Parts: sequence; structure tokens; C-alpha cells
Amino acid sequence: MIRYQEIAHSLELGLAAGGDDSRAIPSEHELCERYGASRTTIRAALKQLQDQGLIERRQGKGTFYRPRHITKHLGSIVDFHSEARMAGRVPKTRVLALATREATPAEFTLFGADIARDGIVDLLRLRSLDDQPAVLQRSRLGAGVLGSVKPDELMDASLYRYLAKCRGIHVATVEETLEPLAAESEDAGHLGIPSGTAIFRSQRIARDAVGGVIELSDNLIRGDIYRFTIRRQVGSVTP
Repeated sequence: MIRYQEIAHSLELGLAAGGDDSRAIPSEHELCERYGASRTTIRAALKQLQDQGLIERRQGKGTFYRPRHITKHLGSIVDFHSEARMAGRVPKTRVLALATREATPAEFTLFGADIARDGIVDLLRLRSLDDQPAVLQRSRLGAGVLGSVKPDELMDASLYRYLAKCRGIHVATVEETLEPLAAESEDAGHLGIPSGTAIFRSQRIARDAVGGVIELSDNLIRGDIYRFTIRRQVGSVTP
């Protein structure tokens, strides 16, 4: 293995061991001293990591580690765009479909008659990271809850922030179920992956402070971009 490749491999292992947070890496001068290598060799190693998409140079800020995965905490209500930016990614949201229809009997039960009688909105959005499709999200909300929103108002925006700011509706709790799934042809096309690729499916129920259902969502998530964690608080053990 050529020297710059050895250094690139060492850096990759060290960065991965530090977790999935985006963070600054040492300067070229520091790396030269650490590895006892010339600046030319260090630059070649960094270029290899950059070509692999593992680091990125930010104008006026330095060079940063770009994790292969975004770590998402189950049950978190941090919105997609904030979560992506914390990971050093550039998020985008496109509205693929927005339509209102009559509620089904099951939806009358889930949402309640007061909401369901005005109809249900089906919202289909594609969320991307650095222009790479990452999440295909199907949401259902009461037409009276969402209001007469236009697709452009939900482009590159958080649905929950829109509801809070424009409708005075606040999400208080989120229940989420995660399962593996093989992507079907149409969904795979949206996500830019081959049909049959293993993905995550997240089914989520968002409720207000009194337990009323605000949104039901079915999210198809690329497993090569996301991974999931659970945090538990462990109490003190009495001997």
C-alpha cells in the first residue's frame, strides 16, 4: 500500500471510531507532524478521503468529517432539515403530491369525526441529502388541520414547524415503529435504488398535548444513509 493510502486508511478508521457527528479534522500541518509525512503526501491522503465522500472542505472554516450514515434517535422529533444540517449535510424537500379526499371509516376512528369529516390530505414528499434521495414520506392529516396550504409552502420546510407557526398546532408526542422492508419498484425509483433493495420503514403517529392524532406518516428510509439508535436512562441501583 502506498504511503498516502496508508494514511488515508488510518484517518478513516480514526474518524469512524469517533462517532457519526460531523466535526473538523486536524490541519495539514498537524497531520504532517502526526504521521511524519510531507505536505504532498498528506494532501494526497485527504484527496482520497474527499473523493470517497468522507470529508468536505468548507470555505473559510476548514476540512470536516462527513459520516457515511446519519444517526437518528428513535422517537426524536427533531425535524429533517435541522437533523441533516447538524450532520453537515445539505437537506432538500420536494412535494411530489398533495391531494384531499374523503376519510375512510378507519380514519374517522383514528382522527376523530370532527377532523375526518372535512376530509384527509395525502402528502407525498421526497427528502434528499446533498441531492441524494434519502427518505420517501407519505403523510396523512386532516384537511382542516393542514389548511389551504400550497405545495410551495412545504418545499424545503418542516411540516411540524409549518403547523406550529401557521396553524397554531403543536406536536407533543411521537410514536414510531421501525421495520425492515424490500423497496417496491415505484418507491425504489423515487429513492434512486434498485427494486428489492433493503430499506427501513418507519410508521409514525404524531399527537397533540391531549392525545389527538395530528399526523400519520409512512416513511421509507435508505439504510445506506441512516442508522437508528435508542437512548435509555438507567436509574441508580440500590444494593
